[in-house]
Amino acid sequence: MEIQISRRTFLKLTALGLGGMLLPAWPGKTTSPNFPQAERLGRIVGGKVDLKARPDIDSQTTGVLYEDAVVAWLREVVGKNVFRNNQRWVETPDGYLWSPYVQPVQNRPNEPVQTLPETSLGSGMWVEVSVPYVDLILDNPPARSPGFQDRLEMSLPLRLYYTQVVWIDQVKVDEQDQSWYRVNEKYGTYGDILWGRAEAFRPLSLEELSPISPEVEDKRVVVNLTLQTLSCYEGQREVFFTRISSGAKWDASGNSVDVWATPLGKFPIWRKLVSLHM
Repeated sequence: MEIQISRRTFLKLTALGLGGMLLPAWPGKTTSPNFPQAERLGRIVGGKVDLKARPDIDSQTTGVLYEDAVVAWLREVVGKNVFRNNQRWVETPDGYLWSPYVQPVQNRPNEPVQTLPETSLGSGMWVEVSVPYVDLILDNPPARSPGFQDRLEMSLPLRLYYTQVVWIDQVKVDEQDQSWYRVNEKYGTYGDILWGRAEAFRPLSLEELSPISPEVEDKRVVVNLTLQTLSCYEGQREVFFTRISSGAKWDASGNSVDVWATPLGKFPIWRKLVSLHM
């Protein structure tokens, strides 16, 4: 008899041995993760992922990786995974991983700033996570965000991930001369205030936050749910293209679930935010 468990249950079971990973209260004494030394890295985003000897789902399993493991990303190749649209695989030094389970990331630590700039939003700055992930310390427990509550319930560390953008409003230096930024989300927050190692965050420049081509009025974003792609247009010219992963149309049992699906239609863009807790 096949027993199916949810991702939540799986994480609870695998977290039993991770109790020591919980972060201490401020001041923190966490150490930076020892990420692989490679220009391109990949972070596992599935609860449990098999390493394969070849880029083929039917090939020998050579190992197992768990969520948030970080590997060296050698290259992306086309392989075989029957009944799946995506046939791309990531080659690592130890085998192949089906690409939807791997987030492409980099490890680019930064020099911490000691003084925050004054802005129209007050003292602070927008930053982007420039490492695969950064562990966080909750400054005002108990956790309010449902996502953070779930992670703490499963004895998993609170984290932010590569390219996430957040607002920083304080800087501190601990007794070990390590700099920390206080993460205090501007929009959509549940009220959680967090601290993370400063070198994990890259300050965003004014140029990066400025409107793109403000003189162009005919702009649109086209999402192709069949091809799982997104294109940005200025007039008839495509200025940006990327692959996406849209809302799920089916649950784990293969049942149709419209509540998760990305809705079809034309929608006006009426507001833009640098970062929003979702």
